[in-house]
Amino acid sequence: MKMVAAAKLKGFESRMREARPIGDRIGYMVDQIPQPAEGEDVSEGDIINLLVPITSDRGLCGGVNGAICKAAKAMIAETKGDVQICILGSKGEAQLKRTNADQIVRIISDIYSKPTSFAQASEIVEEVTSSTKHDKVSVLYNKYVSAISYDTIIETMDSADSMEDRLAAMGEKFEFDDEFAESLHMNDMMQFCLASKVYSRVLESATSEVSARMQAMENATKNCGEMIDKLTLDMNKARQAAITQELSEIVSGAASVAE
Repeated sequence: MKMVAAAKLKGFESRMREARPIGDRIGYMVDQIPQPAEGEDVSEGDIINLLVPITSDRGLCGGVNGAICKAAKAMIAETKGDVQICILGSKGEAQLKRTNADQIVRIISDIYSKPTSFAQASEIVEEVTSSTKHDKVSVLYNKYVSAISYDTIIETMDSADSMEDRLAAMGEKFEFDDEFAESLHMNDMMQFCLASKVYSRVLESATSEVSARMQAMENATKNCGEMIDKLTLDMNKARQAAITQELSEIVSGAASVAE
């Protein structure tokens, strides 16, 4: 099983490394949006925060799902204002429903049934943004580091509606075509940024999941081997004890007959 997981890991890692620059570059694009002017900050208590924890659809992958849910619960406890949760992957549902069932607005599963694509990520973002109204989006995922480690990361983006004035200032900062419409195209740009981030971060989480599953399978194989060795030793001891007892009875019986 470890060999199967290792073969899958190679393919996931290749696709993840191709998509990683897309998600990282999106951060640069968002940084180009001017910061709000003094006095324009909205009270944190009035902000609607949307959390998007990326979990798996299958188990036997170590603590990848537990790490995401733990980070989500910690963020919810620290966040002021309303919090909505949209879970990607079915494994996060069971853990978050125990404590935050009333805050879950959407659960999207089977996202790994087919190879992850940008079109799929765009559909996910379209479904999430059309069904919820929010000011900030926080994506929680496991960033792949190596075959034996990963880091749980939280990345936050403001929504297009909450940055309407800032996006207008961006239109003044850069030169656009004459047919450019701020309200429409800036909203599309933020949708593209979020879709690109979700696409690359889903691949990061999927790669971390496969690497954790490979380690879990290796540990399971090792534990099975140790259990087999222990049971074999116990059985050999029991067989040897039975043989010794039979020999003792035979010797005792022969001695009694001789007398």
